[in-house]
Parts: sequence; structure tokens; C-alpha cells
Amino acid sequence: MNLRISVTLLGLLATFAAGAVACSDDDGGTTTSSSSTTGTGGGATGGGGAGEGGGATTTSGGATGGGGAGEGGGDGGGPACAALLCDDFESYEGQGANGEKLGAWTVYTAMEGSTVSVDTTKHYSGAKSIKVTTPASTGDNNYKSAMIKFTGTDALPTEANVIHGRMMFFLEAAPTGDVHWTIIDGSGTIPGSDFEGMPYAAQYRYGGQHPTAAGSQLMANYDTPGYWSDPKTGPQTDCWHHAEETTVVPTGAWTCVEFSFDGPKNEMRFWLNGTELADLKVSGTGQGCANNEANYTWKAPAFDSIALGWESYQADSARSMWIDDVVIGTAPIGCPPAQ
Repeated sequence: MNLRISVTLLGLLATFAAGAVACSDDDGGTTTSSSSTTGTGGGATGGGGAGEGGGATTTSGGATGGGGAGEGGGDGGGPACAALLCDDFESYEGQGANGEKLGAWTVYTAMEGSTVSVDTTKHYSGAKSIKVTTPASTGDNNYKSAMIKFTGTDALPTEANVIHGRMMFFLEAAPTGDVHWTIIDGSGTIPGSDFEGMPYAAQYRYGGQHPTAAGSQLMANYDTPGYWSDPKTGPQTDCWHHAEETTVVPTGAWTCVEFSFDGPKNEMRFWLNGTELADLKVSGTGQGCANNEANYTWKAPAFDSIALGWESYQADSARSMWIDDVVIGTAPIGCPPAQ
């Protein structure tokens, strides 16, 4: 767990199957999950000045301790990254198909026309970023996703089951109607025998749902996707916690987003451009659930998967989003230097 390894581009390898599981959201219609067992997500930060990777991906096996990521240099393979993963995508090429590896990430796409690719038209630092796109969706077949997942690694879950994360993102435009969408997903399994004597999967997610005069209102979401399988392998949850109506997702500009998932506290937190949004902090319970238990505990899983990108669950227009300068770790990270 203390061994640091430098991860170079592995190419497009190893296909895996990931199914979409429908779920009902009393606060916004039908939703779906990107996996019948796990979802995707991230962890967050407060202050602290993390630097950026220097042209390659760097991962470490379960690093802990204070501080964020330092400035990367050269190939990014030395002690530059004090976190679990630091990635500026500079060493990447091409496009990843669903289930294939793209560097340290696994590509997940749903709906024909959804893409995950290396892009040079927009980037926060360096010359490259990851671009995710999803096509317009209509009717009942409206679940779509384009995400990169940090999963299948010895670094996750962490010993303390606390994840911090950061990404720079550029969202071209947000939905103008009622569309539940996700850009950050942290998932895993809740051990023990809480559901009919079995463990079950759970997800912490950040995204949005409702349109307001200011834009698309941000939201925290908790779900247990096993409820939607047959037979059921998890309880019904699909819980929400909306931000204030003026707290909306930024569009048309590079934005620093940080997030934290604290398993022992059943807590999730969210920052925009270095400022914590107190109205998106969830500790134990949110504002409501599809199972009509408003005080239902958002019991955290052992987070073994973090996903970033775009995912939506109702009819929506085409979406494009760029991701750069990602850090996943166990301590607060901070935003990168201004460009």
C-alpha cells in the first residue's frame, strides 16, 4: 500500500460489461445507475494548493497523510504526487470504448454515440484534457453516460474509507428542464448483513436536477442500485439533498470542483473554486428519499470506485464536458494554480 507506481498509458484494453439499472426518484422521475453493483464518484478537499501533474499519470498505493498533491515534474513518476492519483492526461492518446482502459481509468459509456476521448481543443493546463460527450436522448430510452472510473486498484478502498478528490471541468451547457444528472460518483459495497442477511451496493453522487432562474440547481444524491435488480439485492433509497436555488453548476468556463466522501461519518461535502458549499453538505441524512423515509441514513459503502464525467437519467439534449488536472487522495487537495 505504500509503494508508489508510475502509471503510463496502457492503451485500450480489457472490455468489461456494465449494465444500466433503472430506478424511481420521487423528486424527479425515472433515473438509472451506471452499474448494478457499484456506481462512480469522488472525494473532496478544502484548502491547500495542490499542484498539477507534469505530463503523465501518477498513482500511489494507498498513500495517507496531510497535504495534497505537489507539483508534478517530467514524467510524473517520482514523489510529485502525494495522493492516490494525479492525472493531467498529457501522455494520453485516442478514444476509449466502454470497458477499456485509458491510463489509470476505465471507460464507461452508455447509449450509442456517447464518447470518452483525449482532446486538445480545450485544456486547463498543458495541451490535453479528457472530453466526454453524450447524444440527445428522448422517450423512455433516455439513460446515457460517458465517464472515467478509477476502480479495480489496490489504492481503493482506503484504510480509513475517506476519499478526497478534485477536478477541473468545463461544462458546455447544462439542462434547462427537469433532468437528473451526475458528474461525480463514489460507489462500493456496504459490508455486513443489513439487507436480508447480505451486503449491498451504495452510491454517493453529486450532480443536479431542477432548473432555476440561475441555472441547473446542484444536488447530492444517494442510491442503492441493487433495489432495481430482480431479485432485489438492496433496499429502496434514491435520496436527495438540493442546494439553494441560486447554487447552480457553472457552465462555459473552467471550474475547480472538490469533493469528499467520509465513510465513517456517512458524510459528503462539495467545494466550487475553493469555497465549500454548505448547502451541499450531507451528514447522515438528506432532505428526502423515494422510499418516503426522509430521515433515512445515507450509509456509506467502502468506496472502491470513483467516476467523473456526465451521466443523466431523463430525456436530455446532447452534452459535452472536459476534465483536466484530476487528483484523488486521502487528504484535502485544493485547486490548481490559476492559468
